[in-house]
Parts: sequence; C-alpha cells; structure tokens
Amino acid sequence: MVTRCEICGRVIPKARLDILPTTKRCVECAKKNGTDIQGKRTEVGMDIETYKDLLGATRS
Repeated sequence: MVTRCEICGRVIPKARLDILPTTKRCVECAKKNGTDIQGKRTEVGMDIETYKDLLGATRS
C-alpha cells in the first residue's frame, strides 16, 4: 500500500511510515507546514496546590 502526502501528493517513504505510522505528510511538507502528529496529553497526577507547594519548598 502506497501512502501519499496530503499536501503535495508525493509518496511517503516506508522508513517514515515505520516511525510515524499515522502521518499524512512527507518530511518536506511537515517542515514547511508543521507536523500533523498530535502528542498525547498526560495528567501530572497531583493537584495544582501540591505542585505549587513543591515548587516553593527548599532543601534542608
């Protein structure tokens, strides 16, 4: 199966698809127009007040 760039229509190399299987842009178009890959957001696991307290803490 050949995957083509959604912007320019060129074939996306297999090596790029092996690393980024969901990409729809070739390297050149990704450089010019930005990536189409969205990172997954993860939660920190603590509330903001605890985080602020840790930032303000000093080492003894």
